[in-house]
Amino acid sequence: MTLQSPECSTLPATLADYIYPAIQKQYITILTLEADLLADNDREAVHQMRVSLRRLRSQIQAFGSSLEIPKVMGDKQIGHIARGLGKVRDLDVLQDTFTNYRISLPESEQAYLEKVAAMLIKRRRKEILKVNLMLNERDYQYFKLGLNNWLNCPQYTPIANVEIASILPALLTNVTSKLFIHSGWWIELDAFTAVSPESAVSQLLTIHGDTMHSLRKQVKATRYLLELFPDRYPVQYRDYLKDFKQIHQIFGNIQDNLVLDKFVRKVLGKRSPTKLPTFSERIARSNYLNWQNWQPIQQRYQQLQVKQDLQLLLLGVGS
Repeated sequence: MTLQSPECSTLPATLADYIYPAIQKQYITILTLEADLLADNDREAVHQMRVSLRRLRSQIQAFGSSLEIPKVMGDKQIGHIARGLGKVRDLDVLQDTFTNYRISLPESEQAYLEKVAAMLIKRRRKEILKVNLMLNERDYQYFKLGLNNWLNCPQYTPIANVEIASILPALLTNVTSKLFIHSGWWIELDAFTAVSPESAVSQLLTIHGDTMHSLRKQVKATRYLLELFPDRYPVQYRDYLKDFKQIHQIFGNIQDNLVLDKFVRKVLGKRSPTKLPTFSERIARSNYLNWQNWQPIQQRYQQLQVKQDLQLLLLGVGS
């Protein structure tokens, strides 16, 4: 089943008009990437398939009250597949991040990093084998079959057929309201004292890194949802999307650094910072610069007016 584009239809658009093509797009992407993923001849396939699964999961979570879907394509099943791909993707990112930091490091640190590089390669081979096994297992095949069957005969609850102008404001303001009460918006750097700004950020992330990663995930889910409806709103709507994308990227960079640092410590032991002083300094500097990029956005979204403006924008959905 292929629905007519909401912009082209002469009938009032419904939520189903947006849900179906959104889910269909992710399904097509997943099928298209499968061969490259199984052959492991394009690392970008891992990333794109993981993103598609996450977008699909966000859509099913957001539209749950509008959908009647089989258990095999539910949130739990999608999460299981995405986590498997995530382990490979994380290692790919670690390898890229590691390579970037390794450039121009002194000889005294290169020897230690050889051990880390070898472990990254070994771990990725192990995880890509697990992914290949997972994609050939019954659960994944049932997931694809369930998704295909739903697309051939989509099942909705009555709310999905309501005119979108009457339901979308409530849906989006509910999601953004939950986002804006996340505690990560209020974590401040000036509560920490340290010998340098870099070490202050390092201290903060040691204590609040999980909270900031949680904020990143919530921003990402909100962004994925809002990206489905730019045609319903004026240009200012896209400015908020740009902000959410930037937050996603900033804390993605920080998370990559934290995961890499943790991996290096696991391979080389707790004394790795003394063995790799230049490497550790570069990670700390990168985190500090990313935090500097975050602070103007954080300060802007701490302002009540900025959040109210977005909520009012969402309430003014076009008919």
